[in-house]
Amino acid sequence: MFKFLLDANLSPTTANYLRDLGFDARSITEEKLGYLLDKGVVEIAKKEGRIIITFDLDFGEIYHEKENENVGIIVLRLNNQTPENVNFVLGQFLQKNFNRLKQNTRSLIVIKENGIRFVH
Repeated sequence: MFKFLLDANLSPTTANYLRDLGFDARSITEEKLGYLLDKGVVEIAKKEGRIIITFDLDFGEIYHEKENENVGIIVLRLNNQTPENVNFVLGQFLQKNFNRLKQNTRSLIVIKENGIRFVH
């Protein structure tokens, strides 16, 4: 099963939602680690084998410049960033792309309203 690390810009509600679906999900906000720089978030994810979920586009640059295939990152590019919409979008993504994600746990994945892009 996948293990996720939710960046500080995601609601703990989403961590609860993922846990309700049976996933191992940690929330930077819940753990009061919001002070961590992106590098610190990446280090936790690498150490624990977690996929980062974030709205922060900087993680795409981090992936390409330093962490290519060392860590999995899901960047959400959604206009509606409410927890309810984020949960819906992630739920749909996981349901429809479970096997593909299993084969790409160390990829950069960009989820937009109009599609999903796996970057290797």
